[in-house]
Amino acid sequence: MHQELWNKILAFNFDYPPSEYGFSTRLANENYWTKEFTDQAILEYKKFMYLAATSDFMVSPSEIIDNVWHQHLIFTQSYQEFCNILGKQIQHIPSTHNKEEFEKFRQAKERTIKFYERDFGQQPKNIWTFNSMFESLNLEKAKFKLRTFIIFGILTFICLTVPAYFLLKPIYVHIDNPNFIFGFIALTVLTILTLEFYNKTKLKTIVSAFDKTSFIYDLHPFELVYLKTQGLSNVINGTVNELVENGTIEVNSDNSIRLAKNNSTNNNSQLQVTSVLSELGITFYPTLLRKLGTKPIFWNIPNSMDAFRKYFNKSVKFGYLFYTNFAVLTLLVLLSFTRIVTGILRDKPVALIVISTIVLAIIIVLFLQRLTKQISTTTIPNLYKDDILPLRHIENNWQWTYFLLGRVSLTTSFIPIVNYVDKNNSGNGGTSCGSNCGSSCGSSCSSCGGCGGD
Repeated sequence: MHQELWNKILAFNFDYPPSEYGFSTRLANENYWTKEFTDQAILEYKKFMYLAATSDFMVSPSEIIDNVWHQHLIFTQSYQEFCNILGKQIQHIPSTHNKEEFEKFRQAKERTIKFYERDFGQQPKNIWTFNSMFESLNLEKAKFKLRTFIIFGILTFICLTVPAYFLLKPIYVHIDNPNFIFGFIALTVLTILTLEFYNKTKLKTIVSAFDKTSFIYDLHPFELVYLKTQGLSNVINGTVNELVENGTIEVNSDNSIRLAKNNSTNNNSQLQVTSVLSELGITFYPTLLRKLGTKPIFWNIPNSMDAFRKYFNKSVKFGYLFYTNFAVLTLLVLLSFTRIVTGILRDKPVALIVISTIVLAIIIVLFLQRLTKQISTTTIPNLYKDDILPLRHIENNWQWTYFLLGRVSLTTSFIPIVNYVDKNNSGNGGTSCGSNCGSSCGSSCSSCGGCGGD
């Protein structure tokens, strides 16, 4: 191995000079990649380019590495500087998919594996074998969308109302109304608890079938914070808190914030915060929070995590789970609906069962909506808490503490500001008095509760 060349390649920074939508940020955004997966893909791209520079024969990239390569070609100056380090102008040769090309690329792929193993060892499966980040989940895509199934289910429900009436009427006429309602409520509670246990077990089983090299096992703490809370503000809160903790950001007595004279950053996210805050000067946190929420370095997290959830929800395995829940809960509605029809035709009071049915319908909608998010909000976070993190040394890592403990791990001076923002956002849809704090609260803070205080 040419160690000196490899060291130069390894030290090459694709994100220099720093920018708001730099190479790695853009690469992650356009491919819906997580932070760790993006970093690993870039590293494997460097290894591939090393092989291309030191080999006299053509080598072949994987699909994922080819995506990195395409992105790098767009950054023409960076690519030229990189080729200067390589000592060779590496040409990107697309495949035309004819028979001669197929054999040439097959041989190139075999040589790539041989050269790679010689210099770097075993190729990471998640980068070199799978064609996309999500392919490692081993999930077959369902033929029908959940929306299509729901429409079909509603039509089936309508068709079953008549046979259900004739089937259940002989039973219902012998059950008094209070007894039926009590029994129906008990059955509903039992059904929901059973489904809850079943869903939790089934989702855990599905996750266990993910490939062990999958990106799911290398999520960043803040990506898990977003999964668990479904709130980008919680991710930004964590980043800003680290800067408050190390003295880069100062919290003033009126709960305004400013950038300290001697500031330091450890990553691109923190650099983005200090950059925005330097433009704003002394300001209030709601203003900073809104500004940061529009920056690519932060919305890449919901971009990738929401893409994961959508990919999962479109799978056959989740489809069967959703179908089971929908069918069982719809059967409950059919039981109560048939009771209503039976009561009306027999001139019996049905007000209570109508109210119960409406409540049940609302519960079902909320339950199914929760099910579509459960892989994100519960299953994956619990996987880390119960199985992954106990095997890691995370005692001195504040980001992991923040994921595990949430807001209680924030710096004391920063907690009132976060509580204030959350209280106002939940009260009126995120357009709280905090929206005025950035411009006017310096002179009339008492009019909006102190801009960070309660």
